[in-house]
Amino acid sequence: MQQIAIFANGDARTALNVARACRTGNRDLSKESGPVHITLSIVEDVMQHRALLYDKSGDQHYDTISALHKSLRGSDPDASCIGCPMLEGGEDPLYIIRRLIRFASEDVGMADPQALLE
Repeated sequence: MQQIAIFANGDARTALNVARACRTGNRDLSKESGPVHITLSIVEDVMQHRALLYDKSGDQHYDTISALHKSLRGSDPDASCIGCPMLEGGEDPLYIIRRLIRFASEDVGMADPQALLE
């Protein structure tokens, strides 16, 4: 707990997220019964991984897909990287593909109506 408190530096949300990540990790807790023992090595391992800032069920979902569209409209060569947090956060890849097809039909299709047919 002391290591989590030091890492959180007074931010309760950070402490809670680290504690939750330590508890869940990559294990299936539905198969475990009883308390989960968190060791110092687990805490140190969790703290070394950057928390992914993507919530597929909240506003972050719409903000990120909107950023992808805007980056593509602006011809940003790094626009495809915006989808990476979505995939890492558990977003369905088919959702992203459908949105890219919609983008192609709406934005690119205005310049070339035959773009999707080729």
